[in-house]
Amino acid sequence: MYQFIFRQWKTRKVTIVLIIIGFFIGSLVMSLGTSASMESLEYINDQKGGNPEQQLDVFLSRDGDWKQKDVEDMVEKLSEYGEVQLLSMENRNLDQYNESFPIVPVLFHQEPNWHIPLIEGRYFSTEDMKENKSIIIGKSIAEKHNINLGDRVVIEDEKFLVIGIGGRSTRETSWEHAIYMPWKGYVGLYEDCFLEENNLHGVSIHLESGKEEFMQNSNMLIETANEKGIKLVYENVRNVDSSSFRNSLVITIVATVLIFTIAIINIIHLMLYWLVERKREIGIMKALGASNGYIAKTVLVEVLIMSIIGCLLAISVQYLAMLLLSDSSLGKEITFQVTWLNLFFAMGVSLFFGMMAAIAPALNAMRFEPISAINRT
Repeated sequence: MYQFIFRQWKTRKVTIVLIIIGFFIGSLVMSLGTSASMESLEYINDQKGGNPEQQLDVFLSRDGDWKQKDVEDMVEKLSEYGEVQLLSMENRNLDQYNESFPIVPVLFHQEPNWHIPLIEGRYFSTEDMKENKSIIIGKSIAEKHNINLGDRVVIEDEKFLVIGIGGRSTRETSWEHAIYMPWKGYVGLYEDCFLEENNLHGVSIHLESGKEEFMQNSNMLIETANEKGIKLVYENVRNVDSSSFRNSLVITIVATVLIFTIAIINIIHLMLYWLVERKREIGIMKALGASNGYIAKTVLVEVLIMSIIGCLLAISVQYLAMLLLSDSSLGKEITFQVTWLNLFFAMGVSLFFGMMAAIAPALNAMRFEPISAINRT
């Protein structure tokens, strides 16, 4: 069967190429749409920062004269429920670059289930929380000053090892414009940070997890804070709008169905024309004993082979684009990331529509009468 199929292809290259192009375009749209949908889903999950149902935004403000040690104790108390990030601290200067950036102190006692997205490197460990001289640099800061993983950055005459580059390869995020540092390393550098003018008005703290445990002890925490001249208020984290993921998914489905529908119509016409050209060969096959089932199977296999070739070409082109354009401005706007999901969805959809496209030509081939087909001039 396969020898017969490929022998026929040699004499009808243009028709074969046109059919494969139809499957190629449809598969490419499906694969790119899959990448866009997955990237949107990952982005939304990152924006949520884990499970929003277990997160809180906590605000500490002066309710009298507060002391540095009292605020530190309150921060460390909050960290018993989950990872805390102090988001409103004063910008700090990087000695080598004479430029200031926001530094986010981080504190946790157990490895978090989620952490800020990293382009490369690793996130902090519990060991890093023990006043380790390590930091995570945002992507934009790293690119601007050519800071790489493993470099040492000087802050307040202290050297800190860069263990990670924060941010996403696509889409700009707030993480790429900040520096993350273990809490103890931060208060070791800035011993009076909560008494500085810019921080006297209050502190914004993001609690990554442990909302239920916090709520059980919230009244006690508020009373303890009040006794130390600290006003503690909290609010639920706002949920992230997931419309971008839904839009990407809908656009992918609609575009894929439209393109494959057009491709199927063209493929059916091309296949019917092709069968008319091959009417004599099919008539001879029937005269030699080939059943209608065998003829239909041959047509179906031909279309499926072409759909597989078109799909593999589409995945290969996207993979090549990922390698060549990932660092370009286009690569930062459009995700070309290829995973097994791309191959799975593109191949599945391509084979499905290939089978749909093969039905009409297969039925038409089964109706050929051997004698009239052989006598065709």
